[in-house]
Formats: sequence, structure tokens, C-alpha cells
Amino acid sequence: MKFGLKLWSINEDVLPQAENMIKENIFNYVELTPIPASGIEPFLSYDFLYTIHITTERYGLNIADKRIRDFNLGLIENCINWADQLKAIYLILHPGFGLLDDTIDFLSYIDDRRVLIENMPKIGMNDENMIGYSPEQIKQLMGEDFGFCLDFNHAIKAAISLEFDYRNYVHQFIKLNPFYFHISDGNLKHGKDGHLSIGEGDYDFEFLTRCINSNSEHYITLETPRINLMSLEEDFHNLKTINSYII
Repeated sequence: MKFGLKLWSINEDVLPQAENMIKENIFNYVELTPIPASGIEPFLSYDFLYTIHITTERYGLNIADKRIRDFNLGLIENCINWADQLKAIYLILHPGFGLLDDTIDFLSYIDDRRVLIENMPKIGMNDENMIGYSPEQIKQLMGEDFGFCLDFNHAIKAAISLEFDYRNYVHQFIKLNPFYFHISDGNLKHGKDGHLSIGEGDYDFEFLTRCINSNSEHYITLETPRINLMSLEEDFHNLKTINSYII
């Protein structure tokens, strides 16, 4: 298993700490989200194994909205450029909200085998109809061209909205053979997205860690909150807690 540290391109202040953690083999790679108008230069100075999380809905990306196709393509092309410069091995992409067919149509414009489609909750933070909340939709979105990033938290939130047992629902996603994962804790009271530190929510981490084959090469990015933006200590403690569940 390779564990990833989640950073945004405005987090250059913690790069020396990240370097120490990677040198000590605490974390193995950095999953970096480029923020529009930020610079790549600080990250080129570090010899990390990178993956790129493509800029999200927070900055206007919605690949299901055909009215802003050129805008969406511009954001994604910028992230692909970052990936090329940083020699990133994967790019993670949210499938947006709206109509599934519009997202599938947009994906025909992307020609990069490093792209992994991330599953989503059923309901967005502003009550949007999210795309990619079911294994069936993810399979359609992947097609023959893309891989799959299984976000455990999103899968559980979708199951809550659908009133399904979340363990059975996660198993359906596992059948798609993901090798890249996002993990965080959360509560089981509602289906809207929310990320908690490991142990602060209701999720069964013995079950979740069993879903990941420890004998294979898998990438697992922590998507836990960081209250102190100048320190990676919370990430370290979340990783220690996850490791305590792994046999």
C-alpha cells in the first residue's frame, strides 16, 4: 500500500514537512490539486511522486455542463500540464452534476490514460444531482479509456441517500477493481459530503481496510481535515490510526 498526502497548490508552506515525511516513508506520494492562478514552481523543487486531483466544482468545474465546455477543458488542460511537468502518474476527475450523457460526451474530449474517474455522493452540497454515484454509472464513465478512484466516503454517502446498506454498496464498487482510493471518516446521519478525521465518525474502518488488498500495489490518499494549515501533524495521526486497522 502507498499512502498519499493531500495538498493544494496554495500549501507550499508545508512542503519541507512533506519532504521529511516522505523521506521517512510515512507517506509515499503527494496528491496535489492545482488552484487556478497559483504557481507550480514550489512543487517542481521537490522530488516527490505526484498524482494530480483535477480542480473541482469549488472553482467552477462541472464537466456535465455543456454550456461551459471550453472553460472545463481549460481547467483540465492546465491540470494535465501540471501533471506533465511534475511527472504525475494519475489524475483524479470528478464527473460533475447534471446529466450522465453530457458527462460521457465531454469525456470524449479527454485523451489521457492517466485519468481516473472518482465516484461521487448522490446529492451535492447544494442539492445538485451528482453523477457517478453508482457502480453502474462509474462503469459507463470509465468505458475503455479511464480508470477508477474509489472514494469510500462518497460511496457511503450515496448509500445513505439511497437507503442501502453501505457495506454491500462499497462491495459493488470493489467489483470494479479500483487500485486508487480516497479515505476519511464521516457520519451516517445524512448523505451530504463531509470529511472527518479517522475515529471521529461512524464508519467501520476494519471493514474499509479489509476492502483494500494489502498484498497489491494500491494508492490510498487521506482526505481528512487539517485544522492547522501550517502543520501536517493531523495527517500523521490520521495515518497512524488507519494503520492500526490494517492486519
